[in-house]
Amino acid sequence: MLPTLGIDNIIQVPAATEGFRIMHHQPINMPLIREAHKHDFFMLLIVEKGSGTHTIDFENYEVSDYTIFFLAPGQAHHWDLSPETTGYQILFPADFLKNYKIENPFFKTKSIPFLPVNQEYYDQLTSEIRQMEKELKISLPYTDAIIQNRLLIILSLLRRWYDESYQDSYVVKPNRLLQNFASLLDENYQQHNEVAFYANKLHVTANYLNTVCKKESGQTAGEHIRDRILLEIKRMLILTNVDIKEIAFGLGFNDTSYFGRFFKKFTGQTPLSFRRNQ
Repeated sequence: MLPTLGIDNIIQVPAATEGFRIMHHQPINMPLIREAHKHDFFMLLIVEKGSGTHTIDFENYEVSDYTIFFLAPGQAHHWDLSPETTGYQILFPADFLKNYKIENPFFKTKSIPFLPVNQEYYDQLTSEIRQMEKELKISLPYTDAIIQNRLLIILSLLRRWYDESYQDSYVVKPNRLLQNFASLLDENYQQHNEVAFYANKLHVTANYLNTVCKKESGQTAGEHIRDRILLEIKRMLILTNVDIKEIAFGLGFNDTSYFGRFFKKFTGQTPLSFRRNQ
């Protein structure tokens, strides 16, 4: 079972702003946590120089100079970086920006979880980070508000650059129906795997929902539901010691044989072999 780590597990030094941390790594690949793990907070991994692999939710991504990686709570991740890799981590809990409304597509399910930037953008980003570090050190009145607003600036810059880089991605400019469907799916996939359920909630027909999803994302609504369930099965198999039968029942599979066939059809492995291999 992979551990779930809070911010205090990553860095124990008290911070001026509750729940917010910046770590400047030279190098990043320091032996803080050697094993794979998941977080209960958001994280930006900002690579200045280096190489290697960052694995997020069982997908491997290449690490290169001037690349930002995005990690949301609950995702499994592990990195294997070259010894000279340098950069920053910014860590903040889900409620840190509760008083601010900002859409961050890079933290959403099925988003592209990394963003290469040029040196000009990287310098602009690290300029904001250095101002945050300075503010955290002096810890004066309104430090919390200043840190929150600087984080908003960073996230807004990243959103601008993300939109520029992935303008054709449905995650960046989603159809409103698809956006609402994705939110409903995250809330209900454990109990409902029928397209008709989501279509009814969205006040459209199942055929129309499938058509819109296919047009905007390249996948039908049914395929989105399937992929979300498969991701959760993988997480449960790797991140917990829960019995496979319990995982099946918890995700609405009354027949464990069908559960096994379903998983193998789309992964090429049985649930047990996937757990062992990982």
